[in-house]
Amino acid sequence: MHILERVETYVQEVKQTPYVYKIQRLGIEIFKYYITLNGLDIREEDFHKELLDKLVLVWLPKNKKYLSEAEVYQVIYTIHDIFNYIQAKLPVDQKIQQEEEEPTILQLYGEEYKRIYKAKNLLQRITKDPVISVDPIIIDLDKYRCKKAKGNYSEIATTYEQALFEVQECKEGGQVILSKIGQTKQYKLLLEYPAYKYLRKGDILHITIKRKLFYVYWELEEIKAYYLPQAIELLCSN
Repeated sequence: MHILERVETYVQEVKQTPYVYKIQRLGIEIFKYYITLNGLDIREEDFHKELLDKLVLVWLPKNKKYLSEAEVYQVIYTIHDIFNYIQAKLPVDQKIQQEEEEPTILQLYGEEYKRIYKAKNLLQRITKDPVISVDPIIIDLDKYRCKKAKGNYSEIATTYEQALFEVQECKEGGQVILSKIGQTKQYKLLLEYPAYKYLRKGDILHITIKRKLFYVYWELEEIKAYYLPQAIELLCSN
Protein backbone atom coordinates (compact mmCIF):
# COMPACT_ATOMS: atom_id res chain seq x y z
CA MET A 1 0.00 0.00 0.00
CA HIS A 2 1.20 3.53 -0.79
CA ILE A 3 2.29 5.33 2.36
CA LEU A 4 -0.31 8.10 1.95
CA GLU A 5 -3.06 5.49 1.60
CA ARG A 6 -1.90 3.90 4.84
CA VAL A 7 -1.86 7.28 6.55
CA GLU A 8 -5.43 7.83 5.37
CA THR A 9 -6.53 4.57 7.00
CA TYR A 10 -4.84 5.79 10.18
CA VAL A 11 -6.73 9.09 9.94
CA GLN A 12 -10.07 7.32 9.56
CA GLU A 13 -9.37 5.26 12.67
CA VAL A 14 -8.27 8.29 14.69
CA LYS A 15 -11.36 10.25 13.63
CA GLN A 16 -13.46 7.74 15.51
CA THR A 17 -12.17 9.51 18.63
CA PRO A 18 -12.75 13.23 17.88
CA TYR A 19 -10.73 14.44 20.87
CA VAL A 20 -7.64 12.50 19.74
CA TYR A 21 -8.06 13.65 16.13
CA LYS A 22 -8.24 17.27 17.24
CA ILE A 23 -4.91 16.87 19.05
CA GLN A 24 -3.26 14.97 16.19
CA ARG A 25 -4.62 16.89 13.19
CA LEU A 26 -1.61 19.24 12.93
CA GLY A 27 0.87 16.36 13.12
CA ILE A 28 -1.07 14.41 10.49
CA GLU A 29 -1.10 17.41 8.15
CA ILE A 30 2.63 17.96 8.63
CA PHE A 31 3.43 14.29 7.96
CA LYS A 32 1.32 14.19 4.78
CA TYR A 33 2.71 17.51 3.57
CA TYR A 34 6.29 16.31 4.10
CA ILE A 35 5.65 13.15 2.07
CA THR A 36 3.94 15.08 -0.76
CA LEU A 37 6.39 18.01 -0.81
CA ASN A 38 9.40 15.73 -1.13
CA GLY A 39 7.79 13.65 -3.89
CA LEU A 40 8.10 10.49 -1.83
CA ASP A 41 6.11 8.21 -4.12
CA ILE A 42 6.82 5.20 -1.97
CA ARG A 43 5.09 2.24 -0.49
CA GLU A 44 4.75 1.94 3.25
CA GLU A 45 7.46 -0.71 3.52
CA ASP A 46 9.96 1.73 1.97
CA PHE A 47 9.46 4.43 4.60
CA HIS A 48 12.71 3.79 6.43
CA LYS A 49 14.30 5.35 9.51
CA GLU A 50 16.45 7.81 7.54
CA LEU A 51 13.38 9.48 6.03
CA LEU A 52 11.84 9.70 9.47
CA ASP A 53 15.02 11.26 10.90
CA LYS A 54 15.08 13.88 8.13
CA LEU A 55 11.50 14.81 8.93
CA VAL A 56 11.92 15.00 12.69
CA LEU A 57 15.48 16.29 13.04
CA VAL A 58 15.78 18.72 10.12
CA TRP A 59 12.58 19.48 8.22
CA LEU A 60 10.36 20.10 11.25
CA PRO A 61 12.54 22.66 13.10
CA LYS A 62 13.50 24.36 9.82
CA ASN A 63 9.98 24.74 8.42
CA LYS A 64 7.75 24.83 11.50
CA LYS A 65 9.55 27.20 13.84
CA TYR A 66 6.44 29.03 15.04
CA LEU A 67 5.02 26.19 17.13
CA SER A 68 4.42 26.32 20.85
CA GLU A 69 6.04 23.76 23.13
CA ALA A 70 2.70 21.95 23.48
CA GLU A 71 2.11 21.91 19.71
CA VAL A 72 5.53 20.50 18.85
CA TYR A 73 5.14 17.77 21.49
CA GLN A 74 1.78 16.81 19.97
CA VAL A 75 3.37 16.73 16.50
CA ILE A 76 6.15 14.40 17.70
CA TYR A 77 3.56 12.25 19.49
CA THR A 78 1.53 12.00 16.27
CA ILE A 79 4.53 11.15 14.08
CA HIS A 80 5.44 8.49 16.66
CA ASP A 81 1.93 7.03 16.42
CA ILE A 82 1.82 7.11 12.61
CA PHE A 83 5.21 5.40 12.31
CA ASN A 84 4.21 2.68 14.77
CA TYR A 85 0.89 2.23 12.95
CA ILE A 86 2.68 1.75 9.62
CA GLN A 87 5.09 -0.72 11.19
CA ALA A 88 2.27 -2.69 12.81
CA LYS A 89 0.58 -3.18 9.43
CA LEU A 90 3.69 -4.56 7.73
CA PRO A 91 4.54 -8.26 7.45
CA VAL A 92 7.13 -9.35 9.98
CA ASP A 93 9.92 -9.63 7.39
CA GLN A 94 9.38 -6.00 6.29
CA LYS A 95 9.34 -4.34 9.69
CA ILE A 96 12.26 -2.18 10.79
CA GLN A 97 14.25 -4.28 13.21
CA GLN A 98 14.70 -2.61 16.58
CA GLU A 99 16.23 -3.72 19.82
CA GLU A 100 13.70 -4.22 22.62
CA GLU A 101 15.32 -1.53 24.75
CA GLU A 102 15.76 0.95 21.88
CA PRO A 103 13.95 4.20 22.76
CA THR A 104 10.86 5.17 20.79
CA ILE A 105 10.51 8.34 18.72
CA LEU A 106 8.51 9.92 21.52
CA GLN A 107 11.09 8.96 24.14
CA LEU A 108 13.94 10.30 22.01
CA TYR A 109 12.41 13.59 20.94
CA GLY A 110 9.24 14.42 22.87
CA GLU A 111 10.65 16.24 25.89
CA GLU A 112 13.72 17.45 24.00
CA TYR A 113 11.58 19.22 21.42
CA LYS A 114 9.61 20.91 24.17
CA ARG A 115 12.95 22.16 25.52
CA ILE A 116 14.40 23.49 22.28
CA TYR A 117 11.13 25.11 21.22
CA LYS A 118 10.94 26.79 24.62
CA ALA A 119 14.48 28.06 24.08
CA LYS A 120 13.75 29.14 20.51
CA ASN A 121 10.57 30.98 21.48
CA LEU A 122 12.44 32.86 24.20
CA LEU A 123 15.25 33.72 21.79
CA GLN A 124 12.71 35.04 19.27
CA ARG A 125 11.47 37.46 21.91
CA ILE A 126 15.02 38.74 22.30
CA THR A 127 15.24 39.37 18.55
CA LYS A 128 11.80 41.03 18.66
CA ASP A 129 10.45 38.67 16.00
CA PRO A 130 7.05 40.13 15.05
CA VAL A 131 5.40 36.78 14.28
CA ILE A 132 3.46 35.48 17.26
CA SER A 133 1.57 32.68 15.52
CA VAL A 134 1.05 31.41 11.96
CA ASP A 135 -2.14 29.42 12.52
CA PRO A 136 -3.96 31.70 12.90
CA ILE A 137 -1.58 34.37 11.67
CA ILE A 138 -0.89 36.86 14.46
CA ILE A 139 1.72 39.61 14.09
CA ASP A 140 2.85 42.23 16.58
CA LEU A 141 2.53 45.37 14.45
CA ASP A 142 4.91 47.47 16.56
CA LYS A 143 7.63 44.82 16.28
CA TYR A 144 6.89 44.41 12.57
CA ARG A 145 7.32 48.14 11.89
CA CYS A 146 10.51 48.19 13.94
CA LYS A 147 11.89 45.12 12.12
CA LYS A 148 11.00 46.54 8.71
CA ALA A 149 12.62 49.88 9.47
CA LYS A 150 15.70 48.17 10.86
CA GLY A 151 16.02 46.05 7.73
CA ASN A 152 16.72 49.12 5.66
CA TYR A 153 20.07 49.81 7.28
CA SER A 154 23.03 48.15 8.99
CA GLU A 155 24.46 49.49 12.20
CA ILE A 156 27.72 51.40 11.82
CA ALA A 157 30.92 49.65 12.98
CA THR A 158 29.06 46.40 13.56
CA THR A 159 30.16 42.94 12.41
CA TYR A 160 27.54 40.37 11.42
CA GLU A 161 27.90 36.58 11.22
CA GLN A 162 25.29 34.12 9.96
CA ALA A 163 25.89 30.37 10.13
CA LEU A 164 25.05 27.11 11.82
CA PHE A 165 26.51 27.47 15.30
CA GLU A 166 27.04 24.69 17.83
CA VAL A 167 26.67 25.40 21.53
CA GLN A 168 29.97 24.57 23.24
CA GLU A 169 29.21 25.77 26.76
CA CYS A 170 26.50 27.53 28.76
CA LYS A 171 27.67 29.44 31.82
CA GLU A 172 25.65 30.72 34.75
CA GLY A 173 24.82 34.34 34.17
CA GLY A 174 23.94 33.93 30.51
CA GLN A 175 27.31 33.57 28.76
CA VAL A 176 26.98 31.07 25.92
CA ILE A 177 30.04 29.91 23.97
CA LEU A 178 29.36 29.09 20.31
CA SER A 179 31.42 27.91 17.37
CA LYS A 180 30.56 27.45 13.73
CA ILE A 181 30.12 23.79 12.83
CA GLY A 182 33.49 22.35 11.86
CA GLN A 183 35.45 25.36 13.14
CA THR A 184 37.23 26.16 16.40
CA LYS A 185 36.83 29.93 16.64
CA GLN A 186 34.65 30.82 19.62
CA TYR A 187 31.89 33.41 19.78
CA LYS A 188 30.75 34.66 23.17
CA LEU A 189 27.05 35.38 23.25
CA LEU A 190 25.33 37.00 26.22
CA LEU A 191 21.70 35.96 26.73
CA GLU A 192 19.00 37.09 29.10
CA TYR A 193 17.44 34.92 31.80
CA PRO A 194 15.71 32.51 31.43
CA ALA A 195 16.55 31.85 27.75
CA TYR A 196 20.05 30.50 28.39
CA LYS A 197 18.70 28.00 30.93
CA TYR A 198 17.20 25.92 28.11
CA LEU A 199 20.30 25.70 25.92
CA ARG A 200 22.45 22.57 26.06
CA LYS A 201 25.94 21.70 24.85
CA GLY A 202 25.70 20.33 21.31
CA ASP A 203 22.51 22.18 20.34
CA ILE A 204 22.71 23.66 16.84
CA LEU A 205 21.42 27.15 16.09
CA HIS A 206 21.01 28.67 12.64
CA ILE A 207 21.31 32.30 13.64
CA THR A 208 22.61 35.73 12.77
CA ILE A 209 24.72 37.40 15.46
CA LYS A 210 26.30 40.84 15.61
CA ARG A 211 29.07 42.55 17.55
CA LYS A 212 29.73 46.25 17.84
CA LEU A 213 33.27 47.56 17.56
CA PHE A 214 35.29 47.13 20.80
CA TYR A 215 32.55 44.96 22.39
CA VAL A 216 33.48 41.55 23.83
CA TYR A 217 30.12 39.83 23.50
CA TRP A 218 28.03 39.12 20.44
CA GLU A 219 24.30 39.81 20.35
CA LEU A 220 21.56 37.68 18.82
CA GLU A 221 20.10 39.38 15.75
CA GLU A 222 17.92 36.65 14.21
CA ILE A 223 17.12 32.98 14.75
CA LYS A 224 16.19 30.92 11.71
CA ALA A 225 16.09 27.44 13.24
CA TYR A 226 17.05 25.48 16.35
CA TYR A 227 18.17 21.86 15.98
CA LEU A 228 18.94 19.00 18.34
CA PRO A 229 22.55 17.70 18.43
CA GLN A 230 21.42 14.53 16.61
CA ALA A 231 20.77 16.62 13.48
CA ILE A 232 24.43 17.49 12.88
CA GLU A 233 25.21 14.69 10.41
CA LEU A 234 22.12 15.38 8.33
CA LEU A 235 22.80 19.13 8.32
CA CYS A 236 26.41 18.65 7.27
CA SER A 237 25.46 16.22 4.49
CA ASN A 238 23.04 18.65 2.81
